[in-house]
Amino acid sequence: MGTPRDATSEAEPTPRLTETVRCMKSADGKLWMVCVAKRTYSFAGGRVTLADEQAPLVIEPDIETDEHDRYRTLRDDTDLFPPKIATDVVVTGRAHAPGKARELTVGVALGRSARVLKVLGERRAEVSIEGRVRFPEPAPFESVPLAWELAYGGYDAYAHDELDPPERRNGRRIEPSPREEGVFAYPRNKVGRGYFLDVDRDRADGELLPQIEDPGDPLTPSRFFVRSPLAWIDAPASGGFGWVAHTWYPRIMRELGAFLEHDPPAKPIREMAFADGEDLAGPFRKNEVLPRLTQGAAPGLAVERLRGDELAILQNLVRGQKETQVALPGERPVMSVRPPGSPKAFAPEAALQTVRIDGEKRTVALTWCGAVRLMAPMGEEQLAETVLGVQWRRW
Repeated sequence: MGTPRDATSEAEPTPRLTETVRCMKSADGKLWMVCVAKRTYSFAGGRVTLADEQAPLVIEPDIETDEHDRYRTLRDDTDLFPPKIATDVVVTGRAHAPGKARELTVGVALGRSARVLKVLGERRAEVSIEGRVRFPEPAPFESVPLAWELAYGGYDAYAHDELDPPERRNGRRIEPSPREEGVFAYPRNKVGRGYFLDVDRDRADGELLPQIEDPGDPLTPSRFFVRSPLAWIDAPASGGFGWVAHTWYPRIMRELGAFLEHDPPAKPIREMAFADGEDLAGPFRKNEVLPRLTQGAAPGLAVERLRGDELAILQNLVRGQKETQVALPGERPVMSVRPPGSPKAFAPEAALQTVRIDGEKRTVALTWCGAVRLMAPMGEEQLAETVLGVQWRRW
């Protein structure tokens, strides 16, 4: 990748880039000069205004790792992609109940992209000696973070040890490095709650249950124990509005195809119920790359390419407001880019890549991308001398 260039300041490029030019490959192997611009707005009373603080472009993915430096979650994905098929809609913040509640519906809709989730108070599984499962009534709550850690998922380390024991020598485990979790970590969400394989049921008594669920595919007592590691595809879908990690389903399936194994589904795959999940029907070949691999939004939230003038509807995602309506700003970047030595400037049409909505900060950030097809790579010096011009205009 080339050195980022800030088009707004020729003399002193700011370290908080909101515009840049890069050389990148798309999923089909084509080479592009990618021009990216980002703007952040504040919203109140249904209107948006340019925010005092502009969020910078995300150059490298913001990845949270564990103590062994293994991938945990994706806090924020890179803005440096060639034009995506659809606009990712990503929502962060908290669910807010009007007063106290035991159960709450939260939702987001923007254009044809929409998702509804159910938020519950804290509760713990009750598993009898005979292995029967019961879910108690949720505790009252006022606010719950929109975090994958509170959604269905997790890592069943106990079942991993029982069903796929680590190598041992003289009674000691031989593990020069942490084992790969494989399907013993729920492929849809490796950091969540409630994923238990059907091994020694009594061990799950008292364990925390998910607080965020997909109401169309909820966790129930009869579905609490997953019959085998490769039956994960029929387990409940994870509920979230945030970024889906690169190593989670369905992103990893779109990037590596049949690399992620599972038994034949016994019921329709939940992600395929959404308009952005049609490509998951398979069959897949190993290392097959699907065009949607760059989409990082939760299922249902990357359905179409947005214009940037749509109405966003947020349900119970802004404190003190049951429903919040936010009209996107209706402006777009008009781009011109001139590589060094080029007799003319190119004017790539900008596509809206990502809409990030933060219900706590009450901001919405829009990232746009224009691309020029290249026949050969551009070096860092060439990119540094490339002039990018951006003018913001209303539709």
